[in-house]
Order: sequence, then C-alpha cells, then structure tokens
Amino acid sequence: MPQYDSFLKVTGTATYAFDVELPGMLHAKLVTSPQAHAKIVKIDTSKAEKVPGVVAVATGREFPYRLGIYVGDRDVLAVDKVRWVGHPVAAVIAETLEAAERGIDQVEVEYESLPTVFDAVEALRPDAPIIHEKMKEYRVSPAFKPIPGTNIANQFKLVRGDVEQGLNESDVIVEGEFGIPHVSHGFMELQSMVAHYKKDGNIEIWTSTQSPFSTRYLMALSLGIPIDKIVIKAPLCGGGFGGKVGIGWEPLVALLSKRAGCRPVKLVLSRKEQFSSAPVREGFHASVRAGSNKDGKMLAYKARFVMDAGGYADYTVNVCRAAGYSSEGCYEVPNIFCASLAVYTNKGATSA
Repeated sequence: MPQYDSFLKVTGTATYAFDVELPGMLHAKLVTSPQAHAKIVKIDTSKAEKVPGVVAVATGREFPYRLGIYVGDRDVLAVDKVRWVGHPVAAVIAETLEAAERGIDQVEVEYESLPTVFDAVEALRPDAPIIHEKMKEYRVSPAFKPIPGTNIANQFKLVRGDVEQGLNESDVIVEGEFGIPHVSHGFMELQSMVAHYKKDGNIEIWTSTQSPFSTRYLMALSLGIPIDKIVIKAPLCGGGFGGKVGIGWEPLVALLSKRAGCRPVKLVLSRKEQFSSAPVREGFHASVRAGSNKDGKMLAYKARFVMDAGGYADYTVNVCRAAGYSSEGCYEVPNIFCASLAVYTNKGATSA
C-alpha cells in the first residue's frame, strides 16, 4: 500500500502547521529569561504595549494553570521565578510577526539571582538549591513518586534476589560510569501552532504534534475545559522523535487567543528558541556494576541511573521508570538492583 502523503511531500504541496493561515490571525513571540535560576521581581510591559501593532502582552500570573503529562510541574509562563536560560516569562501578541518581535525587545524584567545547579548528580546533594519548592502541590500520576523537599521528580527501583551476594559469587566483575548530555531532538519542522479560542468557548488548534489526543485530554484536564469543546487538528508532522509528545505550547497559544479578544493566534518557534526554550531529550548518568561466572552467565547487575530532567520533568519521569524497569535488557539476571532517578536541574526542560 503506498504511503498516502508521499505525493504531497515530493510535490511540495503538503500542509504543515506552519502553513496554516486564518482570517484576522495574530502572531505571538516569547520573552525568555537570560538567567538560569532567579526570582521574578517585576515585569514591566508598558513600553511593549505602546509598540505599533502590538495587541496585548501576557505574563504568567494571568494563567494560573499547571501543565504536564505525568507530573503537573510546568507553568504556562514562568510565575514567580525562572528555572533555566530560555524559560519563557511573557508573550507578546501583535498584528504581524515583526511587531511581535519588536514588542518582546521592549518588555523589561527585573530578576533576583538564585543559586544554580547544572549537574543532576550534584542536584541530589542535601545542600543543592531546590528547583521546585511547591512539588507537593503538583498533580502526579499514580505510577510516579516525586520527593518533595528535594530535586527528585521521580524515583523507581527494580529489585530481584540479593545483588551483593551475586556480586560476591561472580568470577568476573565489570563496572563503569557513563553519561550523555541533553540533546535537542533536531526535527526539521520547528514547533508551530495556531489556536482559535472562540467566543462560544470552543477551541480549535492546528499543531505539529505526535499525540493530538493526549494534547486534547491534557488541555482539558489542566485548563478545566470540557474536552468536547477542544478540537486538535494535526497536519503532517515534520519530525518529532519524542520532542512533540504530550502537551506543548498549545495551552499558551489558546489562552493568548482568548486574551486577544478571541482572534486566532499563531506561534512558531525560532531555531534558537527550539534549542533553548522548548523541551530537549534528558541527560543521563549511569553507574553500573555487573558480575558473571566463568561460563559467561550474568549473576548480578547493580546500577544507578540519574536522569537530568532540567527545569521541567514532563515525559522524563516516564523515561526514568522505563529505563529502570528494563535495565537488565534482554538478559535473565537472578540478582539485580537498579535505582533510577529523574532529577531537576537549572538546564532546559525535557521530554521523551
């Protein structure tokens, strides 16, 4: 069976979220933080509001909602403090993209710097700065176990047999530490969406997403809107690789549409914003010790995984759980202990 969209793609006639244009549509741009961890002392939008073509400027305090697929740890826009360089703190809505870009340059934000932590292992220390002080208030899916008062967004343990005994009985022991940094998903199509919050309360959204039904459900859950009032339209997606799962910028753009008098609003991230403000793949640190007998049968496996969840954990708590649960791979190991942790730091937010 031929792929239905092949002809559209090779002829350049395929439609993506970036291509969507609606009558009366406005454009939005984000004001982002230059600091990795700081209190927001004051946001002055008065100059931006006077820029020709600017319709409105929104800040986080206008949108008191928490987002997230498994842990509701994410603000629509930063409220009270920022957690990484690139954290969005305000949005400018304008008649043209150029006016919106001029507007964000005129938003003045005063910050009070806070201690930072950029290493997930260091973030586990008792004296590390806490990234999420209100963790106990977050909505958490039952399978996940954050620890309020720490930077641990989720912890998972897999235990079988007696790992120390298995290591003692092993003829050969191999151990090591391994790590990878945050990685941008690098999809060709930047995150793009158009939202129309209509005067009758219905919301229509065109978005580049891997999971339109999850987006719809999570928008309804997070914003307190009946799910039958939300329609998510997913044109062809120009790459995702885990970076467009769950819920993205759709709630923000829908709320901006409402803020702008129920006119449609379009948000397209720049490549710089895609790297610094949008979720990336989590970093990973592993400490592993494995033992086997002389015949090559693995007798014991002991590991600690530390996922760098950055400023918001989102899908990373599930990656943490999955990594721990499948840590023995395709081997049948009689003795295993794996502790897998998702840990907040002052780096960019993360996803799958």
